[in-house]
Amino acid sequence: MKKESLFTATFIINTLISFLFYIVFYVLTSSIGTYAMEELHQSTVISLSLSSIFVIGALIGRVWTGIFITRIGMKKLLYVGGIIFLVLTLGYYTTTNIPLLFIIRIIQGMGFGIGATASGTIAGYTVPASRRGEGIGYYALSVTLAAAVGPALSISIYSSPLGFNGLLALALTLLILTFALIFFVRVTELSKEEVHEAMLNTPKGLDKYIEKSALPISFIAFLAGFIDSAILTGMGPFTSFLHISTAGSLFFTLYAILIFLSRPLTGRIFDTKGDNWVFHPVFIFFAISMLFVGLAGFMGTGAAFIMLLIAGGTFGLGYGGVAPFGQAIAIREARKDRIGVATSTFFGFLDLGVGGGPIILGAIIPMLGQGMVGFRNLYLYSAPAVVIVWIIYYLIHGKKQSQTHVA
Repeated sequence: MKKESLFTATFIINTLISFLFYIVFYVLTSSIGTYAMEELHQSTVISLSLSSIFVIGALIGRVWTGIFITRIGMKKLLYVGGIIFLVLTLGYYTTTNIPLLFIIRIIQGMGFGIGATASGTIAGYTVPASRRGEGIGYYALSVTLAAAVGPALSISIYSSPLGFNGLLALALTLLILTFALIFFVRVTELSKEEVHEAMLNTPKGLDKYIEKSALPISFIAFLAGFIDSAILTGMGPFTSFLHISTAGSLFFTLYAILIFLSRPLTGRIFDTKGDNWVFHPVFIFFAISMLFVGLAGFMGTGAAFIMLLIAGGTFGLGYGGVAPFGQAIAIREARKDRIGVATSTFFGFLDLGVGGGPIILGAIIPMLGQGMVGFRNLYLYSAPAVVIVWIIYYLIHGKKQSQTHVA
């Protein structure tokens, strides 16, 4: 039997659009805090809040998109998200007033949330059901590549003579390109009859905003994202304390490389063998990675450098599988007209974990020790925390999958 086509023109263009959305997010977010501290002379708390407030806007945008995407249309909302993202990026040129910058960041986050959710929903509609794990896995590489390239590009440009204005120029150029690419997206929207039926079947109350069938895997994404935030916010200072800052950059490089190398295989395994065949190894590698990062804190410079490189690879094999295959599960469990809500539910929970984690962990780290010791202990405790998340996964989702495959 011939495989259904996966790499259509729309799939490739939509994946590129997702990459551009996310790389602009990482380029601006990675340096906005430093810009606020160094050039606007703001406190650490204000600067970090300016960075993280974007996530709140993204969450609002995702929830709104999930509700209205069936009646407005996926491609139209892709345009809406792109326009808001583009216009609010221009807003950075107009002011250095902190309250206004907070408003710009939160509305810009809404534009990002709308565009990213619309793109993710298009991926869910255009990928063949028989190859959903493989297809969403490839689509999610757009986020992985942006996460690897964006921060490094941001730091490099910001520290050059181009400075923050150089970052804004890059962001605007990429968003204009994104806007042009949207024109070439071809997606079959729901028919008027399907939209009418979807509106009649729309749940009331909180269920209107959240897809219940996606909640179990979304909760797992929230917990995994919370643990991941320890890496995102702590790897820089941790490697600085160890005097091996280069290892921090290489950690994320190896993270991306291992995801690229493993994705074709894991995608096929997910589609043919089932969820647990992917998620059990994901949690094993995730826990090992956190343990290795913590152990690096006990080692000399050379050994710690090597340990962090190994940890970066295992992190890619571990946490790198949570978002793509979690999204595939969320979409699979939902009705066709609720794919948008399922997508916004899943990534909303993931964003809450990644965005809210630094706030809570920032208060916890000093309790675990001073300087490097606090970060080292955080990572050591994170390893058993991953195991606990693994157990929760099995109880609320994996056990049901095991019984289904046995049957």
